[in-house]
Amino acid sequence: MAVAADSVVAWVGAVARAHAGSPALVGDEVVWTYRDLWDRAGEVARTLLRRGHRMGEPVGLIGANEPAYVATYLGIMRAGGIAVPVNAMLDAGTAQRQLASVAPKRVFTGQIEDPVRDTLAEHFELLPMDPGANPEPTGAGRLPEVRPEAVCTIMLTSGSTGQPKGVMHTQATMLHAVLQLTSAFPFCADDRSVVFLPLHACIPEQVLPVLCTGGSLEILPGFDIDRVADACTRATTFDAVPTILSRLLEHAPLGKLAHLRWVLFASEPMPVPLLERWWDELPAVETHQLYGMTEVLPLSAAPHRLLREEPGTVGYAFPTTRLMVDAEGGGELLGASPARMAGYHRDEVATKAALAPDGAMRTGDLGRIDERGLVHLTGRSKDIIISGGFNIAPVEIEAVAARHPAVERAIVVGIPSPRWGETPVVVAVARPGHALSAAELLAHCRAGVAKYQRPSGAGLVTAFPTTGIGKAAKDAVKRMIMDGTIDLVRI
Repeated sequence: MAVAADSVVAWVGAVARAHAGSPALVGDEVVWTYRDLWDRAGEVARTLLRRGHRMGEPVGLIGANEPAYVATYLGIMRAGGIAVPVNAMLDAGTAQRQLASVAPKRVFTGQIEDPVRDTLAEHFELLPMDPGANPEPTGAGRLPEVRPEAVCTIMLTSGSTGQPKGVMHTQATMLHAVLQLTSAFPFCADDRSVVFLPLHACIPEQVLPVLCTGGSLEILPGFDIDRVADACTRATTFDAVPTILSRLLEHAPLGKLAHLRWVLFASEPMPVPLLERWWDELPAVETHQLYGMTEVLPLSAAPHRLLREEPGTVGYAFPTTRLMVDAEGGGELLGASPARMAGYHRDEVATKAALAPDGAMRTGDLGRIDERGLVHLTGRSKDIIISGGFNIAPVEIEAVAARHPAVERAIVVGIPSPRWGETPVVVAVARPGHALSAAELLAHCRAGVAKYQRPSGAGLVTAFPTTGIGKAAKDAVKRMIMDGTIDLVRI
């Protein structure tokens, strides 16, 4: 009897049956068809069930990028479990604490450091991520029916300090997000998408849309400019963040990138000058922007044609999404969508605080929506610098810095000031082959903003510290300024 594809895992299964012989995952010396992927996911599911797994139980997974990671993620879902992906770059203690916050009995491990594996083994039953590494026969028993309302993943949002928040998504919210993405962006069965962002973070916006449209994924261990460029000669697309696009433009052979058909980017503001450089250097490679958050995976979309006309926007809200500006909340954007999280794991207080009275999600982003419905981001509420009583949005100063021809990327943060409370300072990475001094950068920024926005200091670094998915890490930059690692030129 046919099963309705009303869950994200059922949708992937329907595609796997329809495209059984087509390539799904490509890794180092490995090519898995959709049949291979679905069978391996079934092996993972049966392994769990044979070990006493029950529907609705969380199952951890931690490891480097590899095809087995995707099969394990889907296998946990096929067993009716809740996949809890954890950043493989965390130290042993932090990884253990993050997993303990969700309390899984079992954790699938892939390529991780021995101290991490040893620590996790003291607290959880560890299973090999590669199904082929399990010597026990799995058989072909029937797997449980997975309901749309079942929680299928918990995404942990905190860093190495504090109690992590576990964002819960159901089969239905994940499927709705995938369908939103595939309706707005040019995913298709002919796509070959290069995966270099960590799989613990990019499965919802890259892996699942590709698998739900019959495309294939070439999975790289991580971001390496040469490997990514080589993979682009065989691919049509990839998912990235602006910081990575900037590095590729500066350091990768453009002739290899030119084989692509389109790219999708999200997670941090896209400087307009960087977009314009991409269009100048790679005019045939379309650029598409997604705006969303872990709690509401897609909020708005700016496809290529719209970006060419309005490069400063993050586009229109999806048809099933309602975006509004909370005037009483200082201009914070609120988002309501069928793709909104079910809540934070075992944290009703945090869930209630994150939601407006009508159930819309408080994004933490400041923005405006113009008369055409286009969404424009103006900053993060937590990043706002209050200097002499004035609210300063770092993104506005960063946009001015990015227009300097010698600036590759720029970040603005607030630091303590005995006179003003806080004061903005700008830190930049210079473009290779371009001369830039901190004094020149400071003068350029001060000349391009209003008097109350003028930064009081500037510094240069060779590269920004980044988060796990390649975003520039503002908190780390601020710490480097405060501890003297970054020298500032001041007025």
